[in-house]
Amino acid sequence: MRNRRSIRKYKKQPIPPKEILQVLEAGRLAPSGANQQPWTYILVTDNELKQEIRKEAETVEKSFHCKASKSLKNWFKKQGITPQKSFLTEAPALIVVAGYTKVPYWLESTWISIAYILLQAASQGFGTLTYTPSDTRFLNKLLKIPKDY
Repeated sequence: MRNRRSIRKYKKQPIPPKEILQVLEAGRLAPSGANQQPWTYILVTDNELKQEIRKEAETVEKSFHCKASKSLKNWFKKQGITPQKSFLTEAPALIVVAGYTKVPYWLESTWISIAYILLQAASQGFGTLTYTPSDTRFLNKLLKIPKDY
């Protein structure tokens, strides 16, 4: 756990499918409220789709940054946070995690699953970064995720 870090620069080499499945399996084994397992994982490796995701994410983030309060804008600047999301196209794979919002404890359970994914990926030597768009509806549209997720 001490070795896990948020990584924003990635190697160009693809990740073997078997290793991605091990990461996803760890997430699947996470505990969840009432054992609902309210998550679904979408693996994105297609470069064109990653480019579309990046384009939409940057549009959403630009809007969010423009509407932010002055103090939040100052905080963004201090932290080096910009609307640019180059990691979305540089990472060899994206794991989009969607939670089913119609069950109790869906948010907590989904984040526990994400934590398991992050820890498993780190144990396998992979760099990860969590990205939580300010508005996720574009992912529902691009990835055909039902509206209750």
